[in-house]
Amino acid sequence: MNKDFSSYNNGFLYVYKDREIRTDFSAKKNVKSLDSLEFIVKLGYDECSKRQQDFEFSETIGRSLNLKVKTRLYRSVTNKHKVLIGNILYDIFEVDIDRGKQEMYLYMEEVRTIDITN
Repeated sequence: MNKDFSSYNNGFLYVYKDREIRTDFSAKKNVKSLDSLEFIVKLGYDECSKRQQDFEFSETIGRSLNLKVKTRLYRSVTNKHKVLIGNILYDIFEVDIDRGKQEMYLYMEEVRTIDITN
């Protein structure tokens, strides 16, 4: 059985979920460092071109499409997670799954640059 596997050559992304860290008055704290995040998985990725319909979709849900990537399918990743590439943190606002190719497309909005030194 010969399967074609994609190689993801643009680098690695790191998927995290928020830790529930709150201020003294119960407001959720903004992520400013890796201490505020819990690691899920490291994945290779390829950056994808953003189509007009991608921009239109993101606009209809009130988000800004800063980055679209393709990576291998990891079923635990949802739009509630965050992605770190270098020191730039992104919110995932859409996960589009291609079951046939066992890949997923992540549509992301840049949040901020965070401190990755610990």
